[in-house]
Amino acid sequence: MAGGGADDGSTYSPFVGGIYVFNLIVGAGALAMPRAFGESGYIGGLVLMAMLAFMSYMTVTFMVEAMAIANAVLKFKDHNPSTSTSSPAATGEKNETVQAKEQQSSDATPLLGAFGSGKDEDKPFEITIRTEMAKLAELFFGSWGLKIFYIVIAIYLFGDLCIYCVAVPKSLMDAICTNTTNGTGTLDRFGAPAQQPCLGNLSPDHSYDIFLMLFSVLLGPFVFFDVSKTKWLQLFTTVMRWTTFLMMIIIAIYGISSGKSFDPSDIIPKPKDVSVFDAKGLTVLFGVSIYSFMCHHSLPSLVTPITRKSGLSIVFIIDFVLILAFYALLCLTAVFRFEQSHIQQLYTSSFQKFPSQFVGYFLGLFPVFVLSANFPIIAITLRNTVRILFTPKTRPLNANVSKFLIPIATIAPPIIVAFCTKDVETLVSYTGSYAGVGIQYIFPALLCLYGRKKLDSISTHEPNHHRSWFRHNNWVYFTLAWSAVCIALVTYNHIADAVNHHHD
Repeated sequence: MAGGGADDGSTYSPFVGGIYVFNLIVGAGALAMPRAFGESGYIGGLVLMAMLAFMSYMTVTFMVEAMAIANAVLKFKDHNPSTSTSSPAATGEKNETVQAKEQQSSDATPLLGAFGSGKDEDKPFEITIRTEMAKLAELFFGSWGLKIFYIVIAIYLFGDLCIYCVAVPKSLMDAICTNTTNGTGTLDRFGAPAQQPCLGNLSPDHSYDIFLMLFSVLLGPFVFFDVSKTKWLQLFTTVMRWTTFLMMIIIAIYGISSGKSFDPSDIIPKPKDVSVFDAKGLTVLFGVSIYSFMCHHSLPSLVTPITRKSGLSIVFIIDFVLILAFYALLCLTAVFRFEQSHIQQLYTSSFQKFPSQFVGYFLGLFPVFVLSANFPIIAITLRNTVRILFTPKTRPLNANVSKFLIPIATIAPPIIVAFCTKDVETLVSYTGSYAGVGIQYIFPALLCLYGRKKLDSISTHEPNHHRSWFRHNNWVYFTLAWSAVCIALVTYNHIADAVNHHHD
């Protein structure tokens, strides 16, 4: 999950919007895909990724439809003030903790024409009011749905911070420390073979602790302040990301075609030796793929500024086809270039023995620069979400609790988790498999379903031209059933793996 979109009131064409969506989806989460893809086998991996891309696309169309319905509801209330006091959604709108309210109110001011008039901005289902996911939950579910949404998004952001806290020091450790065992057969505290000393006489896992402490000291304090993502930061992360991905794909393709490896220990596998299908690996790939297809929570800020929205479904189809093709290319070149044991949890670390030290360090340190740049923003977003969850309805939150206790409670747990594990793959898998399913599947499906029911109170004969192609409610029920089955299977596999590991 990366960044993209405009928050300064500017507009852009569907083509530019499609680029923003592409950049939003293809983020650092893709670095965990090649290893998980290899563990599931390349045929099993391709089939599962295609299924998840389809499901993600379908729920994106649910989100767009829900946003269009929300616009119709808000415009109807704007032109029929007498209905606002009796509407269940109106009560929810009085909740001062919903930050999207201010944005919605300012955006709604120009809507002065007759409801359903010929102007695009006055068409009931035209998406001109930015309705964030929290606003949609408040509008269609009421206060209980809003509370559940904040809990799920808080869990997802907590998983994000855990991944960042592990990925950055682990990347530093992989780039700086040698990747050779000490030959004693001993294990480090994470259960991996002990390696040669690093940072003087420190072991790599102790060096990891040092890097994690430096990361925490340098970036942790940002949680006490407010930071916004600037266009220059977005440009920097985008250029870094695409330079890194293209370099890895080109290097892997060259290795496959030429048969030349980095060193004698780096063996290029024969095609017949590459795993075709392994059901045990699908669990991890499921969570990683959901994390890597995530864009739903940012759709309102991306879609609303698009000038011509009539072809949004086509734009999203093109995006998801290209993203699926890109992920397939990244993963296929990885599994046919490296033996499975040489594909690291962060794919960039697989290139640390590349003959050019500059390229090796550039790829190895990519997560350090990009994730460190985004870490303060994710931490502040989680802090604000936790504040909303714990703010009483009848009085403001205690100043000391708001300024000190909540920021500390936000940043401390992810750092503690990072001291206990450096398994990025598992963290991404758990984050995607649970909170990710809620944000990507369950909430969009329920928002669409409850939004359709809400339309019964709207007096308009105009069709919703942003209605999902999957307009029958059975598709919504299928999505919810799919989510339940996936969570059950993933949970079963996690428990089974834990039991087997305990017996071993």
